[in-house]
Amino acid sequence: MIYLKKSFVDACPVEEADVCLLGIPFDSTSISHGSRFGPAAIREALKDMEGYDSETGVNPFEKLRIADLGDIEIVPGSYKLTAERIVDTVEWIREQNPEAFVLSLGGEHLVSLPVIETLKPKTVVQFDAHADLREDFIGKKYSHADWAHYVARDFNLVQRGVRSWSEEEGRAIEEVKGNKISGPTYLTVDMDVFDPAIAPETGLPEPSGWSFDEFCNNLDSIKNENLIGADVVEFSPNGFNSPTAFLAANVIKKILSILSS
Repeated sequence: MIYLKKSFVDACPVEEADVCLLGIPFDSTSISHGSRFGPAAIREALKDMEGYDSETGVNPFEKLRIADLGDIEIVPGSYKLTAERIVDTVEWIREQNPEAFVLSLGGEHLVSLPVIETLKPKTVVQFDAHADLREDFIGKKYSHADWAHYVARDFNLVQRGVRSWSEEEGRAIEEVKGNKISGPTYLTVDMDVFDPAIAPETGLPEPSGWSFDEFCNNLDSIKNENLIGADVVEFSPNGFNSPTAFLAANVIKKILSILSS
């Protein structure tokens, strides 16, 4: 069974889609709440922004067949039950269309974990200000601060943009920092990888972050990899016409542009 709360009309059937867009509005383990409103705000920005990418010379929203499946109907307060619904939904997508690129909108960073575990890439590339490699967070396992610990245990984790970590995470960072990208690859983008000057609406903003050009350069370096899925997470909108929402929408446009170019 799938658990989808439709909020937008599908551009095409799942079976024919190049990309399946899925919102996951869950933020029950973060200290700062609000990322559950991220998917709706990003969709609004996607509707209003220019689709044409002048750098690649393509409009990925016209070139790619995109099925917007709406949002997963999450279970507030329960990661376990929400994760089961995420797994069921992503499995259903792959059953309908094994070649579809799964693009998720968060939601807190923990929502990436069940998607990754279902798609089973060889490599996970993490663009993030924080390592998220704790073994637990304030005594709790499975949170926005330890999801990467589980990814690093089972997959080849490549981190970029990380500039904040706890003392206990130092050893884990050393263990993954030499990893190279190989095989089917999943990209996860935490919006706090950007400098707070251009992306203030995140749960834990960190100074000295990326510019959009730095993001594009890092994305360009993986464009020839076998990307099978991606997500954009940890955006907490403060209102309408959010600058961070438009930045997140441009992140999505760039990801789709490298798929279509």
